[in-house]
Amino acid sequence: MQAAMSIADPDTKAGARQAFVVLHVEDDVELAASLARLLRAEGLQALTATDGASALELVARGAVPDVLIMDVNLPGDMDGADVAQEICHALGHVVPTIFLSAVLSTVGLPWLPGAPLLFVSKPIDAEVLVKVVESFAGLGRFMRAHAHH
Repeated sequence: MQAAMSIADPDTKAGARQAFVVLHVEDDVELAASLARLLRAEGLQALTATDGASALELVARGAVPDVLIMDVNLPGDMDGADVAQEICHALGHVVPTIFLSAVLSTVGLPWLPGAPLLFVSKPIDAEVLVKVVESFAGLGRFMRAHAHH
């Protein structure tokens, strides 16, 4: 597991609105590192996990993502849809989720009632991805603030 940034130390300026938190689950370490650099350069807090178990561990340690970016095909017993479901269950609320896959035709829909979902074919233009992540993260933060637990 690789956490790109400390959970307790968000990358924000004093007095600034807290950066959106993005949890990216990706087993391609180079791709994950590249995306984390891109997200941080855009002022977002990037957390990275290489599989479902490490993503769930980040959440158990207190990470509360505003948006998930999930690779569909992950090592281990859980695919990206399973991991997204487990994260939302652990948090007690849905999280907008962006699924990335080179082959979208094999992707199963996760059971995340009410969660905004986007399925994107790899590779995706970096500028487009950043805009989608920011939009989904803003929606995620709004939904969490207005959730009825």
